[in-house]
Amino acid sequence: MLIAGIECIVLTPPFQVADEFNHFMRAIQISEGHIVGIRRDPLTAGGILPSSLINMGQSFNYLKFSPDKKVDLVGLSDAYMMPWSQQTEFVGYASTVFYPPSSYAGVVLGVWCGHALGMRPLATLYICRAINGLICFGLVMIALVLAGPVAPFLAIMLALPMSISLMASTSQDGILLALSALVCAILSRCFNKKDERITKNLILLSGILLACIAAAKMPYASLLFLPLCLMVRRGVSVLWPVISCCVGWLLFVGWAMLGIRPSITKLAPIGASPRDQIVFVLHHPLRMVTTVVEFVLSSFRQLLQEAIGVLGWLDTFFSPTFYYIAETCLTVCFLTMFYSVVRKPQKKNIIYAACVLFLLFASGTGIILALYVNWTPVAATHIDGVQGRYFLPLMLFLPIIVPLLAHQNSDKKNITRRRQDIVLITQMIACGFMVFSTFSLYTNLSMRFWP
Repeated sequence: MLIAGIECIVLTPPFQVADEFNHFMRAIQISEGHIVGIRRDPLTAGGILPSSLINMGQSFNYLKFSPDKKVDLVGLSDAYMMPWSQQTEFVGYASTVFYPPSSYAGVVLGVWCGHALGMRPLATLYICRAINGLICFGLVMIALVLAGPVAPFLAIMLALPMSISLMASTSQDGILLALSALVCAILSRCFNKKDERITKNLILLSGILLACIAAAKMPYASLLFLPLCLMVRRGVSVLWPVISCCVGWLLFVGWAMLGIRPSITKLAPIGASPRDQIVFVLHHPLRMVTTVVEFVLSSFRQLLQEAIGVLGWLDTFFSPTFYYIAETCLTVCFLTMFYSVVRKPQKKNIIYAACVLFLLFASGTGIILALYVNWTPVAATHIDGVQGRYFLPLMLFLPIIVPLLAHQNSDKKNITRRRQDIVLITQMIACGFMVFSTFSLYTNLSMRFWP
């Protein structure tokens, strides 16, 4: 996984991860101590940044949405020579200006290191990618250690080209994936643990991490209720899951009021109007439901491919065979997680598992509805702006339902032998896929971007 990350850092040209330039500018703003963005008018928000940064970022626009074009090595050299200018100007990046500092810890550290070493902006970008990638992969390793039986599924999810690409960039989506995997592992581990001090701390930590995730993308807010699924445990207090949930909501609401509200804009594509769209939905609720259902049915395959890996600006595809193998590995590892599930689990456990699935469904629906209201022309019969990577964090939370439904079989010898065999098989599948993904990333990125 680390090798694949290095490949993405080196082989992905500057700002050829979706919205990476806007994320980089937001991180620079935070590194200078400006936590809350600047909103100039209802349609414009951003920050005060060095003028040369804008020229450097725009010098790579020729690669966007142009899969036939390769990196201009002379232009790359010229961009590398651009210094940090003393002259500053206001730059608008309304799509990322309201994201929280927690999403950019590694990138901000990279900016500070770049300044300390006297690096130019482009060299600083690569330092930011490297540090952010190391932090993400470190969190992923911790998650895999804590995850237990669900680790192979998480490993394959995090070894997908899209996951690796995001974690090895300056995008906030990379850290969201790492945090999602860590929260899933923490909650899965706490199901069979007593209320010891470390368990209480882990439960509280899960609420804080979920607040960071929800603050980065508001449709994920329903995930803040996930710690409450630990209330199903027998013989332990329900206090700490409730406290964790409350702390998460407090942090989320705090950032929404202090960070998002002052800097969010009403910027929308031509034909889109949130106010008019809401009025239309209120008058035609069935039309909205029909549009959403038709969108999911018609776009499911495309969104799944994007979640697995359509890199660059959604213009760098892998072979159909790669997508088929990835889907097969994910399906096999997901299904094998349920080998110890009882045929007739207790009603209480089924209800809690259904609640977890409902929370994930609510977040997924929230993503689609948010883009329908804010990014889609009024009364349109399609939905614009939905990308598969938005659903990756939700997929990482699916393993939580496994410990909810699992039980200890009375024949411990047989269940242990069966568990060892299945775990070994899934681990081999996960390792094999990681090697395959690493090789595929190298070949695809090399062929797509480099002459």
